[in-house]
This record gives sequence, C-alpha cells and structure tokens, in this order.
Amino acid sequence: MNHSLNSIAWKEVTRSSAFGKSVATTIMLGFLGLYFAINFLALGFLIPKIIAENFPDANPVQIFNSYLLVYFAFDLLFRQVMQSLPTISLKPLLILNIRRNRIARYLLLRSLFHFFNFLPYFLLVPITFSLVAANYTAAVTFAWFVGIVLMIFASHFLTIWLKWWMNKRGYGFYIFLCVFLSLYGLNYFRIIDLTGLFGSYFDLILANPMWLVVAVIPLIGTILLNYKYLLSNLYLNLVEKKQKDSTIRDFSWMSRLGEYGKFISLEVRMIWRNKRPRTSFLMTILFLFYGLLIYKDSGNGIPDFMFILGGLLMISMFSISLGQFFPAWHSNYFAMLMTQNFKMKQFLKSFYYMNVAFSFVYYLLTLPYMLIDTRIGYYHSAMLLYHIGVNMNLIFLFGKNSKRALDLSSSSMFNYQGMGAAQWLITFPLLLGPMLIYLLSKQVLGAHGALLLLGGLGLVGIMLQPQLFKYFTKAYLQQKHRLIKDYKNS
Repeated sequence: MNHSLNSIAWKEVTRSSAFGKSVATTIMLGFLGLYFAINFLALGFLIPKIIAENFPDANPVQIFNSYLLVYFAFDLLFRQVMQSLPTISLKPLLILNIRRNRIARYLLLRSLFHFFNFLPYFLLVPITFSLVAANYTAAVTFAWFVGIVLMIFASHFLTIWLKWWMNKRGYGFYIFLCVFLSLYGLNYFRIIDLTGLFGSYFDLILANPMWLVVAVIPLIGTILLNYKYLLSNLYLNLVEKKQKDSTIRDFSWMSRLGEYGKFISLEVRMIWRNKRPRTSFLMTILFLFYGLLIYKDSGNGIPDFMFILGGLLMISMFSISLGQFFPAWHSNYFAMLMTQNFKMKQFLKSFYYMNVAFSFVYYLLTLPYMLIDTRIGYYHSAMLLYHIGVNMNLIFLFGKNSKRALDLSSSSMFNYQGMGAAQWLITFPLLLGPMLIYLLSKQVLGAHGALLLLGGLGLVGIMLQPQLFKYFTKAYLQQKHRLIKDYKNS
C-alpha cells in the first residue's frame, strides 16, 4: 500500500504543470542545503577543540551535553520557520477504499525523509567519534548517539503537530513564540535550569545506558499527537471546509474613500482573509524590532550602511513582501478581475497608495529609535523617500513579468510555491540597490551627500510618478492576456 501511495504522490508531482519550471529554485535550495551541511560538518570537527580550549579540566562530553538543549531549542524554532508539512492530495484518497489510519501512517512515515532530519548527523557523527567514543565504551557511545537521534525525531514530529495546530489557529505562531521566549527567560535568569536538567539526562545515559528508554517517551507522545490529529481531520467535510464567517472582517467602509477605495479594500481583504499574505503581513511587523539588534551598538560606531539596511527592512519590508508577488496575489481571480469595468491605472495606483500608507506608518513607528541615535531619523527619512519614489516602481517593473499563480491558503514562511526568476531577482535591486548607491556615492559626496542623493532620487521618482503610471498602465494592459494564460497554466 505504501508503494502505491508513493507512486500516486510521485505522479502528482511529475504531472503537475509546475513540474520542471522551478529549476532555479531547486538549484538555489540545493546550494543552501550544501552550505548548511558543510557548516555543520566543520562545526562537528571544531567543537571538541573549542571545548578543550575553554574547559580544559572538565569532562568534554558533559560540557557538550549541557548545550544540547540550546541546540534543540534553535532546531525547533528553525523547523517552525523552514520545515514544510507532509502533504498529499487527500480528497481523492478519502473516497477510495483506503483506511484513514493507513493514510495517516503513510504521511507520518513519509515526513521522516526530510533534510532537517539528516542535517544534524553532519554535526553529530564527528563529535560521536572524536569526543564521546574517545572517553566511553562502544555500547555507551551507541546508547548516547541513539538518545540524541530519538530526540531529533521527537523534535521533527513536535514541529509537525505544532504547525498543524498553529495553522488551525490564526495567532498560534505568536502563542508558540511567547511560550518559547518565556521558557528562554526562565532559563536565562536561572529561575529553572532547563539546560542543566536536559544535559543531566544525557549524563545519566552515559552512566547507565538503560536510561535510553526514557527518550522513547517524547517520541511516542509526539507521534500519537500527530496520528490523533490526522484521524480526527481526515474527512471530506473538514478537508473542504470553508473559512468561518466569524473570521471575516468587513472592509466595505474603504469603498467610500473614492475611486481607489474599492481596490484598496480588495487588497486588504485579500491580505486578511488568506493565510499566505496575512502571514507575510504579520511577519513584517516583527521587522520593526530589527532596530533593537542593529542599533543597540550605534554608540560604538556601526557602519553607516547598517542604517540604510535598517531603514529598508523596517520601512519597506511590507511592500517588498507583497510586491515580490505582485500581481500574482490576485492570480486565482485575475481573469475575472480583468473583465470588470475599471481602469488598469486605478488598479496600479491603489496598490501604490496602499503601500505608501503602510510604509509611512512603519516609518513613524521607527522614529523612537532616534532616542538611540539621532542619525536614524535622517537615514530613515531618506529611505522612505527612496522606497516610495524608486523601489515601488521597481516592483511594478518586475511585476509585469509575473508568471506563476499563488496558493493563498498556505503559509508564507519559506514557502517557495509561486517563486520564479523574477521573484528571486527583485530582492537584489530593492535591498542591495540603495546600499550600493550609498557606498559608491559616499566616496565622492561624503555620507551626507550620499544620503541627500538617495532622498533626491526618491523625490525625482515621486515627481515623475504620473508619467510612470502611464507607462506601467500601458505595459500591464499589453501583458494582461499573457498573465491570465500563465496563471491558468501554473
């Protein structure tokens, strides 16, 4: 049965119209995976030397054990962001003579073949041979190694259950983040020594390998949580369940804002009522706290371009996150949209004005950082002008080459569905462009002159906006039939 299900899953992938169109994405992810593997392998060989230099009189294995909880905590957080859920088209299977428990077991088994479950071995294997095996017998070393492997699988299944739970609840991720930070605080302020307790368990395995059976409990518990969740949700009426009316917000009041109000209302509804754009929007709010990381040492003379980077990420991340896929956010109903009685210029201007409004609000929210360094106000003001006058037009320029439809119901966190060459390329001019202009012009004009140049470019773009709207309107009208065709075929 598993062979048949594997065959169905493989055919679903290879017969998809998107198969073969994501070569650039696959290659990039492959290089990213290779990069992480090399770093973990290097770290696996370096850790024994680091422990020996910093703790010459301590047991090196016990020192390593004391940091294992830190690794698993970051592993869980990293998986929440990057690890995808095990999926397969369930509706066709549910009407066939296949037991639900069989489908559930297959999904859980299939989920084990994930890159994040193999990555830790690049770190763990060198440490096992060079650190643990050098101090303990083969049987004890094997038990210790298996204990960590069981914890890796428990972290994997806990991640899956948490993501299913968070997907079912709109603000689940933020509840998870609060619990995670609370536990971190308890450990950091030594209220409860969680790292010590976790490390002590692996010390017990080294003393008596029979303690290994305890590691099986969290693994079985997380498997049962996922199994129970799947069995309770593998029904056609739940798979096809629509969004509850209670989660729908009324944005009709925006239609009274003028001719652009109804399109701004359409954009806001799309963002709020769909998981992927809503997650993208909520994640941009977190970037407002990025200044606490990069500006806290401004008194010690951080490079000027860090102010440029901070301004870009905090002020324009909303526009970059949504503009990266413009106009593919509307791909599901783009054909219908093009049949309505409206002007393309209204559609483009509405998106522009909405992003200008959000960017200005984000700019105001970042002004308190001036209490750390008054220069932040000047840099952020220049980046606001540059973003409105230059970056927004780059978004429109790349948007007319959009080709892939988006699945709005999925999460946006490291979701590469709908990513094409245009989506990868747009981030370079949007983020690196102003930093490169600043660094080059600073050599000639100085820091203040370079800042004035960036703000001036933005002002020129704002003044030329009426002519630019005419150009983009004509370009999008010429491309609209191709966009409809590509969205239907992707």
